Amino acid sequence: MFEISATASFEASHYIDAEAGAPHYRRVHGHSFVVTASVAAASPDKDGWVMDLGALEDLLKRTLAGLDHTVLNEVPGLEKPTFEHILLWIESRMKAEGVSPSRLEIERPTLKQKAVYTPAT
Repeated sequence: MFEISATASFEASHYIDAEAGAPHYRRVHGHSFVVTASVAAASPDKDGWVMDLGALEDLLKRTLAGLDHTVLNEVPGLEKPTFEHILLWIESRMKAEGVSPSRLEIERPTLKQKAVYTPAT
């Protein structure tokens, strides 16, 4: 199995409803997010690639541009912007562009928090 990855970042704010967590999550607060998207294949294509790495990076950057400097709760589909929902949102946008990620990771480096999503194949 071959897997390639691209990484990009975005800045955004959000809040989590009180019933979903501790009261301090209710306040609007911001984070720097780093996302890594991977694509896998059993073997390279006829040109020797899993996918053009530049195209993967461009797709990830375009996808995250829809989140950059937003209040995530105001983005359709991210009314509850947990790591899990953000990764599902990214996956759906990538799939709409014809790319099915094999793995998605999201981090908040300053808090040393990370989540990983491996879609079912």
